[in-house]
Amino acid sequence: MTTFRLKDPIDNELFSEAYDEFLEQYSLCESSIVDLEHEPKNTVLLDDLFRTIHTVKANTSLLGFAPMGVILQELETILDLVRRGKIPFTDRAGDLTLLLMDKARDFMEQFRKTAKVEYDKQLYHSVELGLQELAASSPEMMAPILVNIIALVDPNTSLSSSDKENWLQAFSKDNEDLEFLYQMAKTCESRVGYWQGRTDRIGQLALAMNQVAGSPVDPVTLTASLFAHDVAMAFLPTPLLNQRGKLNEKQQTLVRQHVQTSSQLMRSLFNSHLAGLMLMQHQELVDGTGYPNGLTGEDINAGAKIIAIVHTFEAITHGHTSVSLHKRPLMRALLEINKKAGVEFSERWVEIFMQVVRKFN
Repeated sequence: MTTFRLKDPIDNELFSEAYDEFLEQYSLCESSIVDLEHEPKNTVLLDDLFRTIHTVKANTSLLGFAPMGVILQELETILDLVRRGKIPFTDRAGDLTLLLMDKARDFMEQFRKTAKVEYDKQLYHSVELGLQELAASSPEMMAPILVNIIALVDPNTSLSSSDKENWLQAFSKDNEDLEFLYQMAKTCESRVGYWQGRTDRIGQLALAMNQVAGSPVDPVTLTASLFAHDVAMAFLPTPLLNQRGKLNEKQQTLVRQHVQTSSQLMRSLFNSHLAGLMLMQHQELVDGTGYPNGLTGEDINAGAKIIAIVHTFEAITHGHTSVSLHKRPLMRALLEINKKAGVEFSERWVEIFMQVVRKFN
């Protein structure tokens, strides 16, 4: 690691103003990127994002934070090409921008606390070269270059094939039905490339959320519901499971059938109507716009609320990753889920999710 210090002391008032401005621009950057994911060609949003990064870069230079300023200058160059239509704005471009802004925030935070910054000089140089390569690359090479830069900045976005299979043994030892469902779900992972490791990821996260909340949901029923869900989903046509674009009306109808299918599977296996309740309600949204019954708030089962958040987190971080061998940065997932608190998801369960999720990433 390299230690950065300013040669001359900085005026406290100047830094305080710059720091407050940075936090404001950081928030604007997050909002712009979330909106651009839905409207990637919106020129107003693209211009807003460029101006945000330009402002942060200018303030960084004013403070004399040269290592971070170089990175932001290269990012500004990329976003200028994007706003002028030379290269497209993609999810990966948004991910990279968020990660680099997070690096800038860390730089500012360290300096604010200790008047010095410990940073990886070689990493900064590699990112700088990667951004320069991206700016000069052909369209077909942009995606893999973006993935490589993102993996440099946040190694956690590189997929790992390792599974923590022992997590289930604590309470599945004498439960043959649960073990059967687990093995079925693990087998189903091979049907969809980006499901690799999914069974263990969502199971551990859901159990951790439930435990932090005081275990209001029976853990066996919760995990069995997660497994049964994926088994039911695996019976959908393979092209539909792997489709990246928007689903048409017929496809949406097919996908929605998994609610009844998975719920019936749980009821049959455990001989209980209540066993299928979580899966019957896991697509319900707290604002009443979900399906199949348009339930709201407290009418939705707690287990269903956990499953809804866990599934969304998995979809954001690992959806369709078989194409790029890359998963989405944690901060993107947290940003999107937090934005849906009180609308799609229970605010209480989102708060619990935020408490536990970093332990798994």
